[in-house]
Amino acid sequence: MSVAVASRSDLVQRARQAPVARFTLFGAIAAIVGGIVLIMGLISGHPERAWAAYHVNFMFWAGLAQALVVFAATQKLAKGHWSGVIIRFAEAGVAFTTVTVVLFIGEIVGRNYIFTWIHEPRPDLAWWLTNKWFFLRNGAILVLLSWISWRFVRHDVAPDVRELTGGQPVDRLDNAPRISRDAAWVILAYAFGYTLIAIDLIMSLSTRWVSTLFGAFYFMGSFLAALMVLAILAIALRGAMPLEGIYTRRQQHDLAKLCFGFTVFWAYLMWSQFLVIWYGNLPEETYFIFYRLYGVWRPIGTAVFLMVFVIPFIGLLGVKPKLFAPTMVGFALVSLVGIWLERYLEIVPAINGGAGPVIGITEIGVTLFFAGLFILSWAWFAGRYPIISPRLAADALEREQH
Repeated sequence: MSVAVASRSDLVQRARQAPVARFTLFGAIAAIVGGIVLIMGLISGHPERAWAAYHVNFMFWAGLAQALVVFAATQKLAKGHWSGVIIRFAEAGVAFTTVTVVLFIGEIVGRNYIFTWIHEPRPDLAWWLTNKWFFLRNGAILVLLSWISWRFVRHDVAPDVRELTGGQPVDRLDNAPRISRDAAWVILAYAFGYTLIAIDLIMSLSTRWVSTLFGAFYFMGSFLAALMVLAILAIALRGAMPLEGIYTRRQQHDLAKLCFGFTVFWAYLMWSQFLVIWYGNLPEETYFIFYRLYGVWRPIGTAVFLMVFVIPFIGLLGVKPKLFAPTMVGFALVSLVGIWLERYLEIVPAINGGAGPVIGITEIGVTLFFAGLFILSWAWFAGRYPIISPRLAADALEREQH
């Protein structure tokens, strides 16, 4: 099928063809298997390892899901017409923001195994790091972000729901000013909210460590992960729905260029943070970095740098690797594993009492549990809302012809 024959009625039909059953099955299997591993870890004689894996995955998947919605919001503000076919794939991440709020209860339950300041009080931050205030404010941030995200997505989805139910095409600019205002709030709330979450849920674990750049480093790393997941989703759904001639090579190239660009930006933020700490040479700053770059943690630190920056950067330099589905998916998966290892490197050394890295069945199982819930929530959204926007997809395809 060519772009020219992708009619509006064809797009309406494709909007109803999301592989919900397949995603639900995969998600359920992963969540059940991972849930069993998580429960076994929690009831074992050493539950601290399972709780550490829980916290790592919470920070990875919560940031990723929220960043997917932020990607859609950026496209609204930047008037990124090229993303009209894939924008709903990203907006479907909003369903997991609600799951994130529920999963945060696990953070409260396992707080004694996760948050070091509970056992080692910090008088300098006693007013900030208190149980009730700490969990209340972070829970409120997650609830507020989920509500703002749902409001944005519902307003953007509403015209397409009317088109699918009423049978009449809806104008591309329908409700555009309101959607743009919602998009701006999503982006601002993400930047401020996830900066606070990064400070509270990661930085506070390391006594006396302070970095004013860490919040941005965290939420932009999550944004990079969201782009990589979106690239994998788009390629997978192109064959599953199918979307040949609708999700085109040009769109894949544009998305891959974003993946490449934010890979470089991640390295820029990493270097900006490292250089200032190295040049300042202050003990309260250097210990966090050098503990993770030397000794038993050095292999993980090296792997993060290679998998998040070096391998995707070299691999995605040319046009062909971006357009060839196996290489694009392969480099995206490498980057995602690297970002997960980054979260592991940021969190676990601060809470495991000086032990080295251990990645085994527990860590893989808990990751499966979170991944399964993410896939299930995505499938839930796809089963209730048009997973392709006929008006936005038609606009994107029409512009490709000019």
